[in-house]
Amino acid sequence: MSEDIQNENILSVECTYYDENRDKLLLQYPNRYLLIFGDRVIGNYAKDDDAIYEGCRQFGDKPFLVRRSGDTAPELNAPALALGILKCQQP
Repeated sequence: MSEDIQNENILSVECTYYDENRDKLLLQYPNRYLLIFGDRVIGNYAKDDDAIYEGCRQFGDKPFLVRRSGDTAPELNAPALALGILKCQQP
């Protein structure tokens, strides 16, 4: 599998689980930061730092998702790249 395809699949299980259960998770964990690994909520926290710390402690360098209950996926935007001001150079 190429690295590009592999990178696209990182957190796909976690994101799918969160998206499919967003409303239920919001009711169950209002205004909490959720630590999700695979298709399970591992814990819920008042601060995102706590969720990230626990994810690193439990999973080391394996990918995990931290998302505030009810939030939609953040949009990633790189206007400098889109406008051609900054160019990515490949090795």
